[in-house]
Amino acid sequence: MEASEGGVSAEPRYVVRGACIKCSFGSHKRHINLPNSHGSYVNGKPMLNEDDFSPGNISHFGVCSSPFNPSRGNVCFIGEDGTTLHTGKPCLPSILWKWTYPKETTKVDGKPALTTKSEIYCEFKGIIKFLNDGQHD
Repeated sequence: MEASEGGVSAEPRYVVRGACIKCSFGSHKRHINLPNSHGSYVNGKPMLNEDDFSPGNISHFGVCSSPFNPSRGNVCFIGEDGTTLHTGKPCLPSILWKWTYPKETTKVDGKPALTTKSEIYCEFKGIIKFLNDGQHD
């Protein structure tokens, strides 16, 4: 994979509040949040650590296509022109554990820093990954 400014490159980059994330079963991308800064910054933006996985950090990803999602309800996303974009089970991430593959040698508030290689897993078998580092958005 070629390196690109702000995108996922061959070399892991530190991720910050606002980095774009995507679940392998979700219909929509989202930006990761960080309600309170840990006090470490890259390009003036707050860095994240392996413990930043609460619902305040990771919101839903639209429609969930996982066969393991037990929801019986449906959601429908409508485009600005009135056409139906996505219909299906609502995505309500149920995170199993903290982020994997952090940078152990760089600490943010005493915990390993997240990089573009970090990922996290949902109980419904989704893999949530970074699409960019958020540093230049």
